[in-house]
Amino acid sequence: SSWLRAPSDMDDSRRRESELEAWLTSHGVYLAATSSWGAAPHPLGIASQTKDQDLQPSGRGLLATRGVRQGDALFRVPEKVCITRRNAVAVLGADIATPALGEHETLALLLMRERALGAASFWAPYLNVLPSTAAEVGASFIWSDAELALLQGSAALNEAREFAARLRTSYSELAAPGGPIDTMAARALAPADAMSFEQFEWAMAVLFSRAINMREMDALVLAPYADLLNHSPGSNAIFEAEKPWASDGYEIVCYADRMYGQMEQVYLSYGKRSNQELLLLYGFVIDRNPFDEVVLRVSLDPDATPRYAEKSAFLRRGGRSDALSFPLRVDRFPDELIQFTRFACMGPEEGALETADYTRPLSVANEEAARTAVVDACRAALAAYPRSLDEDRRLLADKGARALLGGRGYAALRLCMNEKAILERAIRAVNALAW
Repeated sequence: SSWLRAPSDMDDSRRRESELEAWLTSHGVYLAATSSWGAAPHPLGIASQTKDQDLQPSGRGLLATRGVRQGDALFRVPEKVCITRRNAVAVLGADIATPALGEHETLALLLMRERALGAASFWAPYLNVLPSTAAEVGASFIWSDAELALLQGSAALNEAREFAARLRTSYSELAAPGGPIDTMAARALAPADAMSFEQFEWAMAVLFSRAINMREMDALVLAPYADLLNHSPGSNAIFEAEKPWASDGYEIVCYADRMYGQMEQVYLSYGKRSNQELLLLYGFVIDRNPFDEVVLRVSLDPDATPRYAEKSAFLRRGGRSDALSFPLRVDRFPDELIQFTRFACMGPEEGALETADYTRPLSVANEEAARTAVVDACRAALAAYPRSLDEDRRLLADKGARALLGGRGYAALRLCMNEKAILERAIRAVNALAW
């Protein structure tokens, strides 16, 4: 959504945020801006619009309203206000929210049901600040075919299509005659139109972009307020599930990873995710993502690989196939890749496969062939994109052309640019390897 909103839009957004804060406070979440007996002022406030570290709009976020010290507890959210399987069982019944039903699907059913209730839902103030559609989340698994075409050359394209297909299959199983959706409709837990695929897609987009896996609870959790923290790959802030004294439920607690100054945005890491994963689940990419990667797939060619039958059998004995995938990272070149191409390029003169030391050059001819194989694989991956990295850079520098791309086109451009940069860097790294 655009950060250039009309004042009325901003007023409505702030009203929803105030209602969320009031609801949380009424259920035991301490958000007071002033100190009280035995409690320091709450250190955070909701910002209706923020920008990420690449200065791209990133929606709502949490800002430090005063100085925050490393290790400070930023908030405590009780389990009773969270969306969990435990709460789903209580609302839907154990015969619908069965242990056999996946956790994402279980929580999606609860979300759809509560959304259909509108203002009557216990979670209404929370639901009112969630994205209103799956499109608003922007995750690539809901992109149109035309939008996905902007990812040509990247594995992100097929990844999004496969994810979307799995979502369709999951919904078909839920909506099958006698399935959970049928049962919910029969018991008047939710009207049929509230359980459509579009509503399921919305619920799953919300869950994949906002839910937390809490190890201590062994549960997937949608935690109101906690899910307002935006992503930074450099953040080490942690969530913990703690059990207060004399309570049968958990609290979701977040501890600051460092000092924050007043009005500084407080971040959380969503995990060590590549830009493909970030775009697939969250709808954004990061230019300076230390966890970005391109998976390069290399294989033995039955028609061109020397000693192919011998090598294929050798790999099978080790539990491997003829084709292997290697992650190329922003700052690292996998040694295993050059080791595999040394193996793949071995001729009779390099000796036995079982005794060769692939961590070092086997011969001048083999090393030249192995390095050429890696470079050729990288160049083939680069050739799959419709534009070169230099052409992308010129497009990015053209403000008019960039504006025509739209938000998703811009995200796709940046993702592909970063992947091409990784591939080009890998070529330079191979050429610079010491002999």
